[in-house]
Amino acid sequence: MRIIAQLFFISAICMLSLNAQSQQRRLINYTEVSALIQNSTSLTDNSKFSGLRTRTGVTKLLDQHMGIGFALGTDNYRKANGASYNTLPITLNASYYLNPELTGLKVDVYGGYAVKLFNNFNKGLTAGAGLSYSISVNKGLNLGLQTGYNYQKIDFPANFMIDNSFDLGSIRLGLGLTFK
Repeated sequence: MRIIAQLFFISAICMLSLNAQSQQRRLINYTEVSALIQNSTSLTDNSKFSGLRTRTGVTKLLDQHMGIGFALGTDNYRKANGASYNTLPITLNASYYLNPELTGLKVDVYGGYAVKLFNNFNKGLTAGAGLSYSISVNKGLNLGLQTGYNYQKIDFPANFMIDNSFDLGSIRLGLGLTFK
């Protein structure tokens, strides 16, 4: 457990240092804050959820339009009755930029796993897709609006008596910054 936590923090530091070198290597860093609005759940008790996401990632541009990368983040889902589910997703991402200047419309897909680093975090598969539209603020920074669909599996061990595993589908709406 301790090794995984150390790897997480080392990865975060590496991502920050890569941002400073992005101009030479065509790496870009993006950060987003989004609301997660429940669309569906596998729970049968008509539970309602609201959520908040923070995410930061690094994308390597393969050409003028296509990029692949990874991201780290946190998603917090809160049930109407007060129960809270926190996840720490690590994802692989693919992005397609319609404009080689990295402004305008972008399509992205991602998939990965939310790891359980700490006792108050839940684990499970995560995936999604979305669209964003960004404008250039200056030569090295874009500001964008994002929307998309997010799937999250909240996994509990089979012998866990307090709660059962379930699926959660959410519409994400957010703001993003792209450092290029």
